[in-house]
Amino acid sequence: MKNFALLAAFALLPLAVPASAAEVSKAAPATTLEQQTRGPVSPVEMMYPPPPLVQYCSAVQGTSCSPAGSTQACTDACNNQLSCTCSYYYYYYPYSYTLLWNCDWEC
Repeated sequence: MKNFALLAAFALLPLAVPASAAEVSKAAPATTLEQQTRGPVSPVEMMYPPPPLVQYCSAVQGTSCSPAGSTQACTDACNNQLSCTCSYYYYYYPYSYTLLWNCDWEC
């Protein structure tokens, strides 16, 4: 009985071992996410990359910033173009302050 169990284990061993990296690369060539979704990038798109995504105001609100008075664009759930201003936030006990983003709210 032990011999049968041992023989079965050796027979099933190739099924349990994952494929090597060489076998995987032959089976499925590597592609980028962009190639999978849109195809190759044209030279014009390389020259003019898409504009950076604008953060939601709720994600920026209350985070630290520098210097005081600087501004940053943001948007809300209604896709309104809003802004955040870096301003002082005072603590009364113990008396101190910090700079935090203070954002507009629309929706």
